[in-house]
Parts: sequence; C-alpha cells; structure tokens
Amino acid sequence: MATTQTIYYVGQDVGLTATPLDDNGAVTSGALTVSVAVTDPTGATSTPTVGSAGSGAYGAVVPSVGVAGVWLVRWSASGTNGAVPVRWAYEDQFTVRPQGVEQLVDLVSVKKHLNIPLNDTRQDEELQGFILTAADQARDVCGPFLAEQHTQYFDGGYTTIQPDWLPVASVQSVTEYYGLSAFALTEQPLGSQMNAFAFTVDYTSGQLTRRTFGGEAALFALGAKNVKVVYMAGGGAIPFTVRLGALELIRHLWQQTQQGGRPKFGSAGMDGESMGVPMGFALPDRVIELWGPKRRPPGIA
Repeated sequence: MATTQTIYYVGQDVGLTATPLDDNGAVTSGALTVSVAVTDPTGATSTPTVGSAGSGAYGAVVPSVGVAGVWLVRWSASGTNGAVPVRWAYEDQFTVRPQGVEQLVDLVSVKKHLNIPLNDTRQDEELQGFILTAADQARDVCGPFLAEQHTQYFDGGYTTIQPDWLPVASVQSVTEYYGLSAFALTEQPLGSQMNAFAFTVDYTSGQLTRRTFGGEAALFALGAKNVKVVYMAGGGAIPFTVRLGALELIRHLWQQTQQGGRPKFGSAGMDGESMGVPMGFALPDRVIELWGPKRRPPGIA
C-alpha cells in the first residue's frame, strides 16, 4: 500500500509505505536496500529518503506536494531474507487535488443529508470523492458555477458566435485574425459606439454579436477558427435546486457503492430509479429534473 489517503491537497505531505517480499512471497526480516522513486505530473522524478517502519515495512514522505494531478510511485528492494533472495518491485500512485476546485456542497451538508453523525469521520475521505464527482457531473450538465476562464476559437463569417460554457460572466478579449494580422475588438454596448471594431454580448444567452459603425451587425472576419475569445464563465450564487441535485446524486452514488441495490432511503420506484436495474444510470431522474432549469443548451460539446 503506497499511501493512507486517496486524495491529497497541494502543499500537503504525502506519506508512503510498502512491505517488500522475498522471492517466495514472504515478508522480509533481513537487511535490505530499499528505494522509492516518485514521478510528479510534470514528469519530474524525486527519490525520498526511505526508512524502516517496523514489522518488515518501509516508509518515506513526499514533502509539500506542489503539483496537482496523478503522482506515480515505484518501490524497489534487493537483498536477502535469510537464504532467500529479495528482488522486489511495486508500483502505485496517488492523486493531488487542484486548488480552488468547485464542490457545490460541503462535507457537513452531505453528512446531514445522509444522516451520518458529524462526529463520525470514518467515511469523510470517501465522501469527499463523491462530492468532487457530483460537482464534475453538475458542471457537465449545467456549466460552471465557480468562475473560470476559457479560451475558444470560432469560425468567422458569421454575425454571432456562441461560447460553449455558460453563463458568460464577462468577455475579456475578442481578437479577429486576417491572415497574419490580428485586430482586437472591444465591447461597445449599443448606443455607445466608438469605432467599427466592436462587439456586444447578450449575457442572458452568452451570444456575442459583431458590430460596426452605428451598432449595425457585421460579419466576423471570414476564416476557420480565426476568432479568438477569452471569457469568464460561471460565478454567482449556486441555485438551491442545483445544490439539492448534487446532494441527491451523492446519496445515490453512496447508496449504490456502500449498500448495494438495497433502497435504504426509500424504494427505487419512489426515487425515480429503475427497480429492475438499480445500477443502470449514474444520474437518476430526480437529479436531472432538479438540474433541469439550469441545464446547458443542447448540442454543446
């Protein structure tokens, strides 16, 4: 076993443990040469100092992990266990969570929703994984709620373009490319036109419209993926229907993984799930209905 947790945070120390075995599969008791190599998500490798942890186990600490993503771990040991050779290797990994990840709901709310006592911390780490999963699903269905920056390239030749991620909170820049020449457009609301290099934004739909003199609609420069838009999506309050949908999704996933198909929180029919195939869908109907008012428009990749 490489670590004692499944999810770590940027800046946290990560403790690694492993128990080498000899060529017969027995735990070793003799002196060994044991090392561990850790590769971070950028491909950089380090070799933390390894020490005995007792009972044949060895341990090491990766200090203050600074890169989010999957870290790879490879242990190796050589020597002898009595007269039996030791030529042992083991590979594992651990995950470092990015900072500022959208969660939608907090751990306390989840435990209350599942009727788990707040002082019972045995499942906290696993529940945190479900919280992150529910947030990913909500973002895919509804769009981001925590403000995030996106850069997209659109085909020119149209009067309007539609960013993928909604709601659009602000447009930071729009640039048209004519061959090797770049022309910056500025947001100029109707009635306050300054020049012909303008655009307006419908923040309800997120749609951008190219404007010219007098506020007239115009075509974005003709070309393929030659209109660059940098914008912020998300932000603002999280609707209660979205929050409840996230809690219900966590409850659904928790019930299925921890309690099998037994409908502890009510019958499957009452929950909007299939009685015959309770594991058929990751998103039950009740979650989709709760998120319905905030769903992203169809046909967006």
